[in-house]
Amino acid sequence: MPLSRPASRFALPLVAGALLAALSAACGGDDAGTTGGDPGGTGGAGGAGTGAGDPGTGGSVPVPPPPEATCEPPVTLADVTTPSTVIGDGTPGSCTEAALDAALAAGGTIVFDCGPDPFTLPITTTKEITADTVIDGGGLITLDGGNATRILALDTGNYEATSPTLTVQRLTFTRGRASGTAIPLGTDTDGGGGAIYHLGGTVIVIDSVFDGNACAEVGPDVAGGAIYGIGRGETIVVGSTFVNNRGANGGALGALGTALTIVNSTLVNNTATGEGANYIDGSGQQAGRGGNGGAIVMDGQGRTLTICGTLVRGNNGGALGGALFRTGYESEPTTIDRSHFDDNAVTDRTDDLPSGAGGLYIQGTHVTMTATTVSGNAARSSAGLWILGHGAAAATADLTNVTLSGNATWPREDFTTRGIGGGLVIGDNTTGTLLNCTIAGNQAQFASGIARVSSLTLRNTIVSNEADNEYTPLNCTGSAYNTPSGSGEHNLQWPNGLQDDLDCTPGILRADPLLGPLDDHGGPAPAMAPLEGSPVLGAGTDCPPTDQRGNPRDTTSCALGAYEP
Repeated sequence: MPLSRPASRFALPLVAGALLAALSAACGGDDAGTTGGDPGGTGGAGGAGTGAGDPGTGGSVPVPPPPEATCEPPVTLADVTTPSTVIGDGTPGSCTEAALDAALAAGGTIVFDCGPDPFTLPITTTKEITADTVIDGGGLITLDGGNATRILALDTGNYEATSPTLTVQRLTFTRGRASGTAIPLGTDTDGGGGAIYHLGGTVIVIDSVFDGNACAEVGPDVAGGAIYGIGRGETIVVGSTFVNNRGANGGALGALGTALTIVNSTLVNNTATGEGANYIDGSGQQAGRGGNGGAIVMDGQGRTLTICGTLVRGNNGGALGGALFRTGYESEPTTIDRSHFDDNAVTDRTDDLPSGAGGLYIQGTHVTMTATTVSGNAARSSAGLWILGHGAAAATADLTNVTLSGNATWPREDFTTRGIGGGLVIGDNTTGTLLNCTIAGNQAQFASGIARVSSLTLRNTIVSNEADNEYTPLNCTGSAYNTPSGSGEHNLQWPNGLQDDLDCTPGILRADPLLGPLDDHGGPAPAMAPLEGSPVLGAGTDCPPTDQRGNPRDTTSCALGAYEP
């Protein structure tokens, strides 16, 4: 069957630009501009981390270990006790590329016997997968593409195919390099997946490392410096590490129509190298050259995204989503649990090209985020977490025991040109509930805590942030700038503004929460503990049964925020 693809890919809706343009215009000094689908806004972030640095030059960091396994994996290691093929006879010289070619042609379960020491096998041509295959490296084998070739490809030619299944486990993939068909805006989708590319079929990755792989670096739809999945299959990643990978979108992982699951994994120093994002301009033409999703990019109708027990740190995007860019079409599930998105960034810009959502950009889906921290991320606008609808597809922002801290828009010498939206930005056609969340220490010109709070319900939540422009709403803006507020009760807000400081919810307590710094308190992600004498202690009701760390709470009387002392 021929390849079929959705018409809109890695795209941003025009409402994104309208939202930030309206908020910025209220201040009267912002240099925002919305051209085509540009989300607009100026930016700037004091105190935020630098992310992965310049996406034009990159730079490598040592391979970190995967985090402690905190989430139940959806798959486990395949049984390789009775392999179909053993490559090698116990010596390094017996492990050849020709032997790998022969083993892959037969399919089945493949293991290596190259001796007791780590062994690197140079790969000079892409290895095609045509049948159910398991490749197990035993923790000793590296497949090295030499910066010249993609390493593995499962190309069914059928977008709808969900098989065969390729499982790679206990392997290292390095220096895989994909190229593809030139198009006016860069490279087409066939240039994705520097290490693994699958069109149709399913790919499972367990206990593996992807270091220094790259796909085409410019293009609106090409993605996946390490892995790119296209079609109705799945990409499942467990206990694996992605570091120093690069691509136009999704520096580590790309999914176009493919369901994506990431569990107990680490994604560090990956880069989305494009710019301009992907949108339809005023003449109806596709525009932008990528840059979405420094670590992860996903676009899929009717597909789910699941992230659990995962660290996403120091990644860099060129347009939207320093850590994650995800777009949906049917309010599909996005589930994020016990994870940490830290020190990611979108490159600062002074032109009209987008630079938004230093942490996560999620549109048109139902977001359920629990026991997760989003910290230290930077962008020109909407520094931490941006959730918005996608046309007719409503978005939902349900956050429980979530900490948003230290996210900041890039700074400007003239603070009135600095970007807005430090912690959480809510877009059009979006509703949601924040339960026992801590939104503290984020920085922006204004709306340093929550931009467009009007459609949210907050309960037992702390909103305490820093804004340069203290004459506008500091912590929260409403859908009409300084009105209306959100709904809910048992919340705390700090500081007071000099004028027009919107109550984030009616009758909110105005007091210093007396929070300690973001720190490791024994949970899956760092949190902010209230200090002795804090007014948040015992001020909440109808609390979740545990706090962000998983520690028990008294559900009838708890502390405000994500941390229960």
